[in-house]
Amino acid sequence: MTSITLGTGVLWHGGKAIPGCPEALQKLKELGKKIFYVTNNSSKTRAQVADKCRNMGFPADLENVVCTAHISALYLKNMNFTGKVYMVGNSSMAAALDELGIRYEGIGPDVVAASEASFDSVAKYQTEWKPNPEVRCVLVGFDPHISYVKMIKAATYASNKNNLFLATNEDPFLPTQDSVVIPGTGSIVATVKIPARREPHIMGKPGTAMFDMLHEVHGLQAEKTIMVGDSLKTDIAMGVNCGIKSMLVLTGVDDLRRVEENQNSDDPHCRQVVPDYYIDSFATLGEYI
Repeated sequence: MTSITLGTGVLWHGGKAIPGCPEALQKLKELGKKIFYVTNNSSKTRAQVADKCRNMGFPADLENVVCTAHISALYLKNMNFTGKVYMVGNSSMAAALDELGIRYEGIGPDVVAASEASFDSVAKYQTEWKPNPEVRCVLVGFDPHISYVKMIKAATYASNKNNLFLATNEDPFLPTQDSVVIPGTGSIVATVKIPARREPHIMGKPGTAMFDMLHEVHGLQAEKTIMVGDSLKTDIAMGVNCGIKSMLVLTGVDDLRRVEENQNSDDPHCRQVVPDYYIDSFATLGEYI
């Protein structure tokens, strides 16, 4: 069996490991199980995720970290992409593209000057801005500098059906431990796909791109793999989409009430998104090993 595990909500909260989880994961590794950390977070490189895991006591290296910044770059590299990427993203996504020699533009702030903040100041893009013909792909991830100008440019490129349109994930909000709502990458993706009138190809969960890479590079077999996660919409749905068993951990986003709602839903897709197993905490596994 191969275990694909997640981070926030499954193994840690914030910067602190959930008690017992590092020990449980280490026991699995000692039994020869392959462990992969799979995250939709596009703002961290694989090295940064591996460092975070090790600092909390989890065994990790680059080879068993799968993040959407790397998967997006690898997807383009494997298809021999030679154009330029217009990226709504961050420095970690840029580093992933740099590592594989993929050209891009769009990183960093791109805003209308405060003195020109009116409809006329953005309407002028219809005549004064010319799309770069080298851009053949739009890649949208977490971007703290998202702006109306970036929406115009990204939506324009994405509306061209000859261009690729990729998104790291569509998570609507980020997990937090307080009442402040932090919009997630899905909120940013929506500002591009709605005006572009086109759906992106999702690189992260619940899509299959991450497991496809693990199958190709590490030889993972669906029938010998289990997806461990705390979110029905992303983690458990990825298990369903990839044809692998799944386990819901009750230390994060969803609980058994949500599972029951899916089971009784009128939506046939929701009825499919039900875990094969559930457990109170990932740490509990360590008690049975």
